[in-house]
This record gives sequence, structure tokens and C-alpha cells, in this order.
Amino acid sequence: MDNARPWRVAVACCLGLGAVALSSGQVAAQTASPLRSDATAGDVVVTAQRIGIPVWRVTSPRATIVLVGSIGRVAPGTRWDPTALDAALAQADRIMFPEAMDVSFGLFSVIGLIGKWRAQASLPKGQTLQTMTTPDQWARLVALRDRGILKPGFERVHPYHLAMRLGRSTRDGRKFETGADGYVRRYLRKHGDKEVPLAQGNLKGLMAEFFASSPREHVACMMDAVTLVEADQAGVQARATARDARSTAWAARRVPDALKDKVADAQRSCWPRGSRMERMRDASLSPAIRSLLTGPQVTLAVVSLDSLAKPGGVLDDLVAEGFDVRGPRWKR
Repeated sequence: MDNARPWRVAVACCLGLGAVALSSGQVAAQTASPLRSDATAGDVVVTAQRIGIPVWRVTSPRATIVLVGSIGRVAPGTRWDPTALDAALAQADRIMFPEAMDVSFGLFSVIGLIGKWRAQASLPKGQTLQTMTTPDQWARLVALRDRGILKPGFERVHPYHLAMRLGRSTRDGRKFETGADGYVRRYLRKHGDKEVPLAQGNLKGLMAEFFASSPREHVACMMDAVTLVEADQAGVQARATARDARSTAWAARRVPDALKDKVADAQRSCWPRGSRMERMRDASLSPAIRSLLTGPQVTLAVVSLDSLAKPGGVLDDLVAEGFDVRGPRWKR
């Protein structure tokens, strides 16, 4: 019965883990739209070049890919016109999210993992945060307790769980605008396009590495969250300013500036960052995009801007392999 009905939802949603998302913002299915035979590669390319946000055209003798760089949600007040993106979406043969993964699981698996998550929240008998932190780290935790940010008894909380709690307190509370990623997903829901996952995973298998880890391995994650909380209101404002600058640079196609202004978060050292499944996903991204250039179709693919434009990222890989890549400059 456990496998009789697979439930496909985000891992982060089912366990309440803010850092578990495998792609920008969530685990989701790659999406392919029905072929639109009346569109031409030229139509999509011309439309993509008018979008304004970071978009690259990659061509091979047989196919064309339009790569849309996404930063997830954008800061309030960011102005970008989705009209041309609508046209590019309507003209493309396929619309995809190459970083996405379809995670399937049975109801009993979910119940079991939730039970493990709750049981893990308290450290094993005989262990405390004081025994696994340096004197300086412990003093910083105590200082947060004295400020009322941490509750008495925090020393028995698993460091990953404590990091998640602290991370929630560092959000600036503003209502963000929909970015390219969310906009395309909304377009696909509206038009009822069929979901075809690029990669598949089993929830139990994906979470096995996390539950097999020791609490000490998550201290760095916890201390990243502590650092942001320590910054207090000035730090919240600084991060809000950085988000505004990154969003403005993204909307103006100033890719190096958008990469430079990436906002520090309380989860940069937190699982699944650096995990086996993230390494596998990152290693497969360039080959997955390259495989889309082998068929006679025009593909519009939404990919995180960082994965596309970072040194040694997807765009660098495609150029090194001899593909024609045209779009905004991504290096200084």
C-alpha cells in the first residue's frame, strides 16, 4: 500500500525543512509543453532578445535553446515586463526546468520520515550543544538566550533544527514580486501543459544521507544562522538592500552585478548544500542542457542565474564545447 499511490510534492513542504529544496525555491517537475508547429526558431530568438531580463540563445546545427536566468522571487517594486516572455513561451516547442527533480513517495514513507524528523529535534542523551561547539560559539548562543531569542533548554536542540528556527527570524517580512521562475510555472498551470520530469528521486533515499549524519556536522549551519541573527535590524536592512540591488541588476540584464549582489542567507552551510544529491544535480545540469541541443526543437529553459553565469557554470561549459551562445555579458 505504501507504493500504491505516489505523492509528488516538494520535500521541503512535507517535512517543513526550509533548506531542503533542490532547485531555486522548490523541488518541482521539469515541464514540457505540446509542440507548437507554427512557431520558428527565429520567432522565439527575436522574442527572447526583447525580454529584458537575462536571456541567452544557444544554437547547434539542429536545435535552439533559450535560457532564461532566474533569481527566484524578486524584491518588491522591481519592474520587469513579462509581455515578451509570454510570447516566447507561446512560441517555444518545449518549456523546461532542467534543475528540477520529481520526488515520489508513499504516504507511509512520509509518516515515517516526519517521525524521524521530530525524534531528531532533540539531541541524543548525553549530548548538548555546549559539548559540540567551541567556547566562542557557545558564548554566542548563550548571548542569544540572554536576549530572549533562544528559549531556555535550547542546548538540547539539534543544531540543524535550531538553525531553521533562527533562519525564520532573519526574514525581512516584505512581500516579494514573482520572478521569471514563478511566472513561467504560473503560465504552465494556466495553460495545462503536461509535466515530464527530467530526473526522478525517491524521498526516502534522498533523505537517507541527512538522517545518517551526526549532529556535529550541522554546527556550521547553526552558526551561519547565529551570525545573521546577531546582525540584528541593521543586518536585516543590509540584506534587504542587497536583494533590491540584485533584483534591479537582474531586471536590467547586468548579470555580473546580479551575481555580485547575491544575498547571504542563514542556510548557506545547511543540508542539502554540499550533499551528494546536490553534487549529482549540479554535475548533471550542463549535460542535461546540452542534450536538449540534439533534437529539432526550440526549448525555453528556466535555470537559476547563478548556475548559468557563475565561473565554470553552464554558459562557460557551452562556450567551451563550441556552441554559439548569445545574450548579455556574464563576466566582468
